[in-house]
Amino acid sequence: MPNARIFPLALGLTLFLLGACAPKRETPSQAPGKPQALEVRTVPAQRGLLEREVRASATLQAERDSLVAAGASGRVLRTLPPGTRVQAGEGVVFLDPAPFQEALEAARLNLKQAEANLERGRNQLSGNQAALKAQLQAAEAQLQAAKRRYEEGQALLSLGALAPLDLKALEAQYRQAESAYQNALEALSRLERGEDLRLLELQVEAARLQVRQAERNLRESVVRAPFAGEVVEVFVREGEFVGAGSRAFRLAATDRLLAKLYLPPDQAAALTPETPFLLRQNGQEVRARLLRKTDLPGQTRLVEVVLRPEGTLLPGPAEVRYRVKLAEGFLIPATSLQVQEGEARVFQVEGGRARKVTVRLLAQEGGQVAVEGLAEGKEIIHPVPVGLKDGDPVEVVR
Repeated sequence: MPNARIFPLALGLTLFLLGACAPKRETPSQAPGKPQALEVRTVPAQRGLLEREVRASATLQAERDSLVAAGASGRVLRTLPPGTRVQAGEGVVFLDPAPFQEALEAARLNLKQAEANLERGRNQLSGNQAALKAQLQAAEAQLQAAKRRYEEGQALLSLGALAPLDLKALEAQYRQAESAYQNALEALSRLERGEDLRLLELQVEAARLQVRQAERNLRESVVRAPFAGEVVEVFVREGEFVGAGSRAFRLAATDRLLAKLYLPPDQAAALTPETPFLLRQNGQEVRARLLRKTDLPGQTRLVEVVLRPEGTLLPGPAEVRYRVKLAEGFLIPATSLQVQEGEARVFQVEGGRARKVTVRLLAQEGGQVAVEGLAEGKEIIHPVPVGLKDGDPVEVVR
């Protein structure tokens, strides 16, 4: 019986010693001289457009905004309050019409008087012409008689039969008759030319012009809206005197707004009618499109960019957002790129190993870069492990 208990114990000891002395089998990962593969993650190389989002401040203003001036001088009787919506031609500022009405009545009376004078002149034309012809004939006869007496006096003076003083009197009578003849001749000629009648006609035209001016002033006693919109501001008060040409109120078409922002020339040059814009105001966003760009004069060197919203907003400040193109190429994370000594490179996985690929950096924005020099669909290591070298074994994990 003792021998039966000792035998199993001896057999176990023998097997243990044989196992301890036997050579060990190494696993592939523990094979001497073979480095362990690094676990890496990858992203596919895909072509795309790298853009940058730009934010800027804009001001929403009415597309039509006008400072309306008074067309006549007068005292303000009443005004519409700011915020009133009016139609085109509707009155906003009302002047006292009494002085304009009185001026119109006076101008109309003046016109009636001028027309009466012209009618009377036309009626007298034929009668005056006969009378002036008779006066001219009488003046001519008197002139001939005075001339004859003066010539006879000169002959008598040479014979000593007439005193020089008497000849002087005859000469004066002759000159007086000559002047009377010229006056009668001019009066008849003026009548035949119709100068007096033309003067009366001019007086009628001037009186009619005064009536039209007075009617226009009466109309201008109401300062009206040139287009439909909202009265934004009133610059005059009741009881004040306003002069012609002075600003009366400001009118804006608030139902059609424009957004204006100011950018440096290089930023404005990148904008096109196809650039998508977003306007944000009080939590509301609407799309907008480019309407025009205008260089501003002076030293500012800014460009005024005008957008037309495609939705309803309010006048005032707003934020505009848009995206600009930076580059088109292969888009990869910025952590996939290494730049050393002016060389840009990435690592792509080929046959279980990391392979260095030199690329050309086009642009970088945020956490992305655009590069050239890759092949479509290649697996790019992201991020690059510290110390990774060309040819190192790697294992891609998902």
